[in-house]
Amino acid sequence: MGKLDNWLLMILSIFLIDVRRVCCLFVTDLNVPEIVDFRDNVTLSCSYEMSGHTLNSVKWYKDKMEFFRYSPMMHPVYIKFPVTGVHLPDGKYYCNESACKVELSTLSAKSSGVYKCEVSGDAPHFQLAAKEDNMTVAALPQSDPLIESFNPMYRMEDFLSATCTSDYSSVPTRLTWYINGEQASLGELQPNVDTSISAHGYILRRIKLQVHFYLSGPRFFHAGKILNLKCVAEIENFPELSRETSLNAVLIPYDNLNNQMLIHAGSSGFTKSPFIAVRITFSIMVTTVIFSTISSLSNL
Repeated sequence: MGKLDNWLLMILSIFLIDVRRVCCLFVTDLNVPEIVDFRDNVTLSCSYEMSGHTLNSVKWYKDKMEFFRYSPMMHPVYIKFPVTGVHLPDGKYYCNESACKVELSTLSAKSSGVYKCEVSGDAPHFQLAAKEDNMTVAALPQSDPLIESFNPMYRMEDFLSATCTSDYSSVPTRLTWYINGEQASLGELQPNVDTSISAHGYILRRIKLQVHFYLSGPRFFHAGKILNLKCVAEIENFPELSRETSLNAVLIPYDNLNNQMLIHAGSSGFTKSPFIAVRITFSIMVTTVIFSTISSLSNL
């Protein structure tokens, strides 16, 4: 191989290295939450790999409409553009050669949409790289489900009826009852009762689900005399938003009910009441015997 061939190989190697370097501009990570509550602020972030390119700009879009631009070689460096549903407070953004973050506030139903981060390199290549993802802004549940009509003590063979109510939400919520760790059967459930109201630009729904059953069967006899009732509120496709409430009650046999009630009453400050009643009854009996004896002696 002659010197000319070596020279050509060197030129080709440099060219291939330059091609690889030029092709390395890409967005490495995009953080756009899938679903957020309208009462929260949300931070969108974008990371990128320049690999030899000079950063020209980073642009943020909502539904193909630009609402923010970072141009490190221009003045001003940061520019905001008005877009419906997007509110970007002053100073709530930071960008550099490898990442760009923006914080959105005052969210609403109009804030839902497709958010895109677009990175562009400077001359001579002017390469572009972008990623996008969808974000839904909803009215999410703010509290755990509420269990009503549940007592701290039950007798075996009793009939139990309790109601679980979800918090208001703009996304569909499913309620599920669990009895001592087992999911309640369809026969132990009443139909859902839905209530809807309009607020904050959303239709909010609250769901009630009643469970009823007799306290009998293996799931109670082997429960260590404890009844556990749990209600779980789930939002489909978002398990991280699940909320639940769990309550316990004491299970007692029928024969021990009266004794347990006396013990329970005693713990509330009424322990001496039965003894006072016995002493009064005994005094009345003694008084009656004395009067009867006096009457008999008088007749003699």
